[in-house]
Amino acid sequence: MQKSLLVASVFALSVTACSQEKTADTTTTAVDTPAAAPAPAPAKATAGVERAEAVAPAPAAAALSTQPGPKGTQVALTKARVVGDILNVELQYTLPAASNSNSEFLHTDIDQINYIDDATSRKYNILKDQQGAWMAMPTNSSGKSLDIAARKAGPSIVTLKFPAPPAESPTISLSVPEVGSFDGIAVQR
Repeated sequence: MQKSLLVASVFALSVTACSQEKTADTTTTAVDTPAAAPAPAPAKATAGVERAEAVAPAPAAAALSTQPGPKGTQVALTKARVVGDILNVELQYTLPAASNSNSEFLHTDIDQINYIDDATSRKYNILKDQQGAWMAMPTNSSGKSLDIAARKAGPSIVTLKFPAPPAESPTISLSVPEVGSFDGIAVQR
């Protein structure tokens, strides 16, 4: 009898403890700071089960231009920005939702990628660093081609670095093998 009374008491205490809201005593000091957005309220637990809210994936950067790519991929040019004397270009390869496969592996020769300064009609190739390696990512082990894994789940990001066009050149046209031409792309400075 004492054991069952003890078990019933422990059960009653644990149920009571779980059903009470926990509060913390804290003190705050007013500080002149810009108003911040209030933190979202935590999800309420029901009968000891916690709910986790699904977090949506981060949206892809807005495309300046999109072209069809090899093997049914879509290639979005998301950045053409000059920093110092370097033009930074970012491409995002994705597979459409209607694709039969979840991923496609692509290889592109780096020495075939270039842009033309629309104002002067001058052609520029990707830069090389002091060791002679192309300034592009992701590369294969030889460093001579891009190895791109286009997926349905999210974009595969490719970064390319070129010499910057002259300041008076507002647009460029980018050429990537097996991808349509990105013409008249505004350069951000």
